[in-house]
Amino acid sequence: MTCAARQGFSLTAFLALTLAGCGGDGSVNRGGTAGGGGESGGGGGIPAEGGGEAGASFDTRDASALFEPQTLPTLELTLPPERWDYLRAHARDEEYEPAELRFEGRVVGQVGLRFKGSFGTLTNCFDAEGNLTCRKLSMKLKLDEYDPDQRFYGLKRLNLHSMIHDASLLHEKLAYDAYRTMGITAPRSSWAIATVNGVSLGLFSLVEEVDGRFTRDRWPEDPDGQLYKEAWPVSTDPKDYEAALETNEETATHEAFAAFASELQAAESPAARRRALGNWMDLEELARYMAVDDALANIDGVTAIYCPPEDPTACGNHNYFFYLSEDQSHFRLIPWDLDATMWPQTVYDNVPPWQVTPENCEDRYPLANDDTTLAAPGCDAWFSGLAHDLTEYDAATEALMSGPLQEANVQAAVDRHAAFIAEAVAVEPGGQTMERWQSELAILKSNVPRLRARAAARRSGYTARALELSVGAVNDFEALSPEVIALLPAFSNSATTTHMSLAGVGPGNDSSLEGLQSLLLSFEYRNEGVTPWSHWINLTLPFEGRPADLSAHTGVRLTLRTEGARTVRIDLESSLYEAGTEGIKFGWEVVTSSTPTPIELPFSTASLPSWAHATLDELSVIQARVDGLAFQPLCNGRDSGGLLPEGMVDAGLLELDAIELF
Repeated sequence: MTCAARQGFSLTAFLALTLAGCGGDGSVNRGGTAGGGGESGGGGGIPAEGGGEAGASFDTRDASALFEPQTLPTLELTLPPERWDYLRAHARDEEYEPAELRFEGRVVGQVGLRFKGSFGTLTNCFDAEGNLTCRKLSMKLKLDEYDPDQRFYGLKRLNLHSMIHDASLLHEKLAYDAYRTMGITAPRSSWAIATVNGVSLGLFSLVEEVDGRFTRDRWPEDPDGQLYKEAWPVSTDPKDYEAALETNEETATHEAFAAFASELQAAESPAARRRALGNWMDLEELARYMAVDDALANIDGVTAIYCPPEDPTACGNHNYFFYLSEDQSHFRLIPWDLDATMWPQTVYDNVPPWQVTPENCEDRYPLANDDTTLAAPGCDAWFSGLAHDLTEYDAATEALMSGPLQEANVQAAVDRHAAFIAEAVAVEPGGQTMERWQSELAILKSNVPRLRARAAARRSGYTARALELSVGAVNDFEALSPEVIALLPAFSNSATTTHMSLAGVGPGNDSSLEGLQSLLLSFEYRNEGVTPWSHWINLTLPFEGRPADLSAHTGVRLTLRTEGARTVRIDLESSLYEAGTEGIKFGWEVVTSSTPTPIELPFSTASLPSWAHATLDELSVIQARVDGLAFQPLCNGRDSGGLLPEGMVDAGLLELDAIELF
């Protein structure tokens, strides 16, 4: 049963239906609103009949009771300690180990347990020696790995996301709810506590798996279509879509996907591309999808078209699914992996927005600290067609901003969800203090108007540019408006940090430095809790036209200060370093204070860090090819083991001005 057919969709009517009890995917909502935000705080709502009964079979319980719980669920996993150790050591293999799952004091059965993630949440959680550096990893439970008929609340899979990059612990929940509230079919999300062998791993984001069960639940009138993960309509060869297929492996054919791509690629104008897109997808639904995508600053979704350094033409996006109807006439788009949403300053805003087609589609846009580049989405036929008429997109954006993303509504949702998980946050193993978490919640709330401003700027064609240093002039930051700095992305010149620490870049306006405005880095070091001496915060300012040949210069002159006594490491950034990824670079260590201090740093005194191992790097070679200057305020308060004491925060400021070469 559905509340509204997709043909003739009315957003106003849909939002009214949602409040009356219809789910964000168009199905009857069996507990709580489409956004999962019932009055109980954690999604609320009343479970389906039988779903909350203690004696009901876990197989047959309704999943709405799991994603809209009255209390936080705890998933208890047990496996031999040596297999748990092995699993952690080999987490990047993403292979299942058998484990017993218990829930509510009862055995569910044997399940497959493995770690999961991408570069930022799995690969990058291990150092060069293979040591785990993240205090928590995302996990997947496969309920039918050893018993093909076993289900848990009707589910075959459960995703437990670590949220290591989201100190508020709310981004993913809020993001999925925003899509669903706007009538976009999307996974449900909540939270759960996980334990292994009686030891709590803490709080995880619980996210519904997108699989054949998901498609049958959302489209009961069209249950057996083909589900594809991260396949985009580019190739006209049906074989290129085989690897992306998630369902119907024995019977599927891929000619429809190839035909969709052929029609798009053959269209020679934006209007023709829009007609081709409309032949295969619901344009009004796509307008709503992209309105939410942009408003949430979903930088790692469909608009992020990555190009590997070994082949800058082999570009592709990720974190989405396509569902092809049973009659192979219609595609639907499903969002996935939303942990990188709701950050107003993004690493990708140097790329033109999807509504804009740049003059040169061969251009590639760099990412900070990565050889991978990005292509402009506006050069893709799919986006070009959708952007030809933005009337429905603008209407959807207006409905979103005046409804689900209205500041008061988001703040209320933050308060409601925070109240639901507060007790778990208070006892999070190795986690942040409650004071720090409350600060994160305040930051999340304050980001809402900035997200709205960013969405409006991107709709107008705004493309951020890195704050670059001039080789031949004094860089005094006087010409930068606070509004421009507020929209600067993390690309190249906002700060990067380790997992739990924070940093942000903005204007400094204390005239006691130099002139009327400076550049201010605010930061907070937090206990990373795993690897000694692992804390770092890095602000990189690239040179115009990098790499720059500084051989004819003697050194660097600048004025700086910090909030108090602190050591600041200033490095020469270059792609030529033998061990640059380990932080072994030529530079200087400067002792700073709250007093503005003009300093000169001769290149002749630049050296590798005192802890660094020997390399073959030569200062003269590096000086001839410098990409920029990197500023690292070092952490205060670490203990003899190289870690901040648990719960301790080292907050500080680094202000820079009048940077020049002499």
